[in-house]
Amino acid sequence: MIHDESTNNKLLILFVLDKLEMPISEELLLQICSIDNIWIPYLYCKDVIRALLASGFITKPETEGDTRLIALTTDGRTCLAHFYNDIPASVREDVAEFVKEQRLSYRKRQEFQADYSKNTDGTYTVNLKILEVAQPLMDLKFVVVNRAMALSVANAWNEKAPEAYRAIHEILIDY
Repeated sequence: MIHDESTNNKLLILFVLDKLEMPISEELLLQICSIDNIWIPYLYCKDVIRALLASGFITKPETEGDTRLIALTTDGRTCLAHFYNDIPASVREDVAEFVKEQRLSYRKRQEFQADYSKNTDGTYTVNLKILEVAQPLMDLKFVVVNRAMALSVANAWNEKAPEAYRAIHEILIDY
């Protein structure tokens, strides 16, 4: 790359978003670029995301719920196309390989959400969600007797969410 570090980081973020081929939360974008890989230091990455939002190369539209997803804009795609060859081939290959291996995992983490909280009576409420572009497709809440059970249910949700949705859909919806 022949640009300064800030420009290189912006191009890298645009390239990551292009390869992911889906909107993603800022938290997951930071995880990909700064924690799972050390492509951009965390604080610089936050600054780069803000700069790209301000320039209109990425967008973070208002959505239902509390999750706003970052997506590449048409201007961002155009910019990336113009400077694509300025990203070293080795970096492009690393990013493409990482995204190919991890896309499904990140998609699950983003679309299948689970958390729990303690109730005043000592039980726990488990909240399980399936999101479709940050809009709830399904939102389940139920009470379990202890923290261990709440943690077990929350941890199993990533793998069991599609099966649970399918079963509930089949039971409740007649065609």
